[in-house]
Amino acid sequence: MKRYLIGVAAGLAAVVSLSGCVAVRSSHGYVLERGEEGLDAKVGLDTKESVLARYGEPSLIGTFDQNAWYYMTSFDTARAFFRPKTQRREIIAFQFDDEGVVKNVGFYDLSDGMDVSMVSRVTPTRGKELTFWEQLLGNVGQLPAAGVGEQQGPQ
Repeated sequence: MKRYLIGVAAGLAAVVSLSGCVAVRSSHGYVLERGEEGLDAKVGLDTKESVLARYGEPSLIGTFDQNAWYYMTSFDTARAFFRPKTQRREIIAFQFDDEGVVKNVGFYDLSDGMDVSMVSRVTPTRGKELTFWEQLLGNVGQLPAAGVGEQQGPQ
């Protein structure tokens, strides 16, 4: 009987510990369920107002070009404490002319993306670089400008 309870407890512990390995799926952004084929926007016919009415507010408007609207969605999977991995990404890009009429519609997915490596240079700053101990003990023995209980400012 005791052996049976130990086996049940070990099995229960294994099941509970494996539940932490379940993948958590999340989606972010605008979700176009029909994919690229589901785009109803017509180049030369649709305007900013009709795109806004059909798809809602864009995820992003171009910083330097206000006539570029982007609708983005991303599907990620994460396990336990590991970094999330992007499973699928879709971006729909609308380009408008100066009159607000659709000039171009682009559809991009995860395969169109590229990895960008970050620059690891450090900008030097003026001043003294303090060690850990200098930072820790730097204020020891210094008194505050005004004594405890004294009033500051004009009386």
